[in-house]
Amino acid sequence: MKTMRNAILSLLVLAMVSTGCAQEKTGKTGEKNKQEIPVKPKAPKMSKEEMQKNLTENVKNDFEIKENENTKQALQILNETQNVLNYIAKNKDKKAKEELAKLIGELEIMITKDPQLALVPVNVSYEVNDAVIDIPAAKAITKAAQEEMDKGYYQTAKEIMNTLTSELKIKTAYLPFATYPDAMRLAAALLEKGKKQEAAAILVQALNTLVVQEVKLPLPVLRAEEYIKAAAIAMAGDEKDKKEVAILFLDNAEYQLDLAEAMGYGKKDKEFKELHTVIKALKEDIKGNKETKAKFDSLKEKIKKFKERLFYKKK
Repeated sequence: MKTMRNAILSLLVLAMVSTGCAQEKTGKTGEKNKQEIPVKPKAPKMSKEEMQKNLTENVKNDFEIKENENTKQALQILNETQNVLNYIAKNKDKKAKEELAKLIGELEIMITKDPQLALVPVNVSYEVNDAVIDIPAAKAITKAAQEEMDKGYYQTAKEIMNTLTSELKIKTAYLPFATYPDAMRLAAALLEKGKKQEAAAILVQALNTLVVQEVKLPLPVLRAEEYIKAAAIAMAGDEKDKKEVAILFLDNAEYQLDLAEAMGYGKKDKEFKELHTVIKALKEDIKGNKETKAKFDSLKEKIKKFKERLFYKKK
């Protein structure tokens, strides 16, 4: 029965989403909704591929591992741990002991150099979960989920809300220097006692217990940031229609911010309002042929800080 109910609800949500999209396109939402729901602007001159490329480069600037001596050594230590496991599997006990002793020595040198060394990043992975959605659809989904919550169907509401996800998930894996050396010493002691399977189990556990930190960045906010940058570039150029192009980019930035808010990313955050205020003032300056570089610089910094404050703390 639950499965049937969830299937029916999914169809209902899809129907509500389609209705919401159709209303937005045709404008048949009623006078009140016209004021409450922003109309989606015309698509700007930026392909999905170009947006994704710019967005990826922007994110990687903040999250890609900066190569230094610690990260190089940490990656080497992981490789050497795997080598020890391979030697154990091939019954090359002497070689396994030698490799493990070398590895422990490297760890001790690193800790001696930096006693405060705790977590060293070794890998970053990215995962995109992007709902192709607009503001009426987001409102339809949240309404359906709220109705299920009111009825006490919390798990059903959760499933409905899971469709309201548009984010980039970033996972950073760290080698934990607080515990890794002890694991290696324990494995070495077990090897000396001939307990190869136990030693191998400790090594596998060490490799599988990397500390993983996860950050979720809402794609609408990231896209708004890219549209603002594109508007600034357009205004810095010498194209005849640069004002129209810049305003269109800013219109799309505004819509993405409204979408982020409708999806519950930073709901009711005062800086959403501040960003909209700055964008509106900037558009007026563009129309009035006023100098915009300083305001663009301020807006880019404001949305950058907004993103960092709300969704992750910059290292």
